[in-house]
Amino acid sequence: MTRVRFAPSPTGYLHVGNARTALFNWLYARHYDGTFILRIEDTDKERSTEASIEEIVKSLRWLGLDWDEYYRQTERTEEHAKAAQDLMDRSLAYEFEGAWWFRVPTEGETIVHDDLLGDVAFSNDQLKDFVIRRSDGSFIYHFVVVVDDADMGVTHVIRGDDHLNNAPKHVLLFEALGREVPRFVHLPMILGPDRTRLSKRHGVTAVLGYRERGLLPETMVNFLARLGWAHGDDEVFDRDTLVELFSIDEVNKSGAIFEDAKLLWLNQQHLKRADLSRLLDLVKPFILGLGRVSAEAWDTHDVATLKKGAHLLRDRCKTLEDLALAMELLFPVPLQPVDPVEVTSDQAPLMLGVADALAQCEDFEPECIEQTFRDSLAAQGAKLKDIALASRLATTGRRAGPSLFEILSPIGCENVVGRMRKAAKEALADEA
Repeated sequence: MTRVRFAPSPTGYLHVGNARTALFNWLYARHYDGTFILRIEDTDKERSTEASIEEIVKSLRWLGLDWDEYYRQTERTEEHAKAAQDLMDRSLAYEFEGAWWFRVPTEGETIVHDDLLGDVAFSNDQLKDFVIRRSDGSFIYHFVVVVDDADMGVTHVIRGDDHLNNAPKHVLLFEALGREVPRFVHLPMILGPDRTRLSKRHGVTAVLGYRERGLLPETMVNFLARLGWAHGDDEVFDRDTLVELFSIDEVNKSGAIFEDAKLLWLNQQHLKRADLSRLLDLVKPFILGLGRVSAEAWDTHDVATLKKGAHLLRDRCKTLEDLALAMELLFPVPLQPVDPVEVTSDQAPLMLGVADALAQCEDFEPECIEQTFRDSLAAQGAKLKDIALASRLATTGRRAGPSLFEILSPIGCENVVGRMRKAAKEALADEA
C-alpha cells in the first residue's frame, strides 16, 4: 500500500514551496488510495514553535489537504534512541568527542532510485562520516527522518530537490538499519520571475497570505499543482480531477516559474465556477473589512439579491477583495468610483426624469427597468444612448460591467434613484 508523508519543520509559516510538496504527496496518496501522513519534525527545540505548528495545520486545512495519520517527531525519541544504539552495537556507528557518528563506506557508490530523475549515483569516497546523535544526547535530522520513515512504512519520499544531496546518507542509513529503502521523488524548485529560487523578495510566499489576498483555496491547489505538473494543455482543474489525473510521470524535471498574473487569472476562473452560497460566505469578511457595510446590513440584506449581484459582478473580479469592492454597490454606502462619474448639464435633466420614473417602478427587474428608461427618455425627446454611459457611471462608478439593466436590478431601486439624482444635481450645480 502506498504511504507518503509531508514532514515540515515548525520554524515559521508554510511556504508555497513546501505547500506544493505537501500537495504532490497528498495527490499521490489519494490517487493510489494510499495513506497521507503529516509528521511535524520538531526536534529543533530552539527554533520550533507551537505557533508555527498551528500555522502549518491551518494552512493545510485551508488547502483541503487532509491527513490520515499525524505524528510529532519529539514524541518518538525512544524509537530514535533504540535505532541509534542498534547501530552502535553493530559497530556501524562510533563515539567521538561525545557525539555518535555513522560510518560511511569508503568504497563503491550509493544509488538513489528516483522515480523522476532516474538512478542517481554518489561515490562513497566523496561522502564523509556524519553525526547521528549530538554530544547532548539529541538526534540529528538525517537520522531521525530515516528512522521515522522506516517505522511508518513510508513507500515514497516526495520532497524538494534541495534534499537530493542528503539522499545518499538516508539510503545508507536505511540499509544499515536493515529497512527497505523507499522510492524517492525529488521535485524541482519553484522559481521567481527572475529564475532564482522563490523567496520573500518576490512577494508573498506564506500560504495563508494568499487567503488574505482574496484567493480561493481551490485556486491555490490548482496553481500549485501546475507548478511542475501538467496534463496536456489544460489549465483549470478541480480537486477531484487532480486526484484522478495526477502522475509523477507528468512532473517536469526543471524548475517551475511562479507567475502572479497566472495565479490571478486562475482565481478569476474559479470565482466564476464557485457555488454562490459559498461565495457569499467567503466574500463577507472582505466586505465587512472595508468598513463601509455593517454586519447587520449584510445579514439583513436579501440573500437572493446578493447572489444575483455576486453572479453578475464576479466575472470581472480576480480576487475576493475585488468582488467585495464591486458588491458594495448593492448597499446604501457612498459610491467608490473606479472611473470618474461624468454627467453633463445636458444629460442631467434627462437623468432626473428617468430617476423619477424609476422611483415608481413596482417591479425592479431588468425588463421593467429598461422599459422605464426608454419610455421616460422618449417622453423627453431623447434616446437611451444619450445617457447610457452616464447612468452606468453614476450608479456603478465603472465604465464597463454587466448589462446596465441587469446590474441595476440587484443594486436596488432606492440606491439607483439616489445615485442618479445625486450625479445629476452635482452636474447642474457645477454648471451654475
